[in-house]
Amino acid sequence: MKAKLFLQFSILSIAISIILGAFGAHALKDIFNDYSKEIWEKGILYQLTNSLGLLLIIILQNQNLLKRKTITLVLISLGIILFSGSLYGLSLSISFFQDQIWLTSLFGPITPIGGTLIITGWIHAFFSVIKK
Repeated sequence: MKAKLFLQFSILSIAISIILGAFGAHALKDIFNDYSKEIWEKGILYQLTNSLGLLLIIILQNQNLLKRKTITLVLISLGIILFSGSLYGLSLSISFFQDQIWLTSLFGPITPIGGTLIITGWIHAFFSVIKK
């Protein structure tokens, strides 16, 4: 059950990152300044690469090359949501709510928490590799 849930999450996250990439490149291209565009693209890059990484973790576990994968999947999944989600929020708030400083500052502290979760998840995956 857990593996199926994380498999679905990773596949959906890949699809969402592609949709958001297209949305940013087309619908928001005239709204974003260079800084907002850079932040948006960074969110997409990290969401896409880490979502593909989740698929890899599931494959490695199914090949019995990785143990204790649930905590790794939880850490990386939450990290993706917080890290990329806060970057999307920051980018949109800069572009649409320039006069609302409190809104922009809301997303700043969330980004490093998400990044820390992603890093911790990958370190956990490293130590979860089963020695053959």
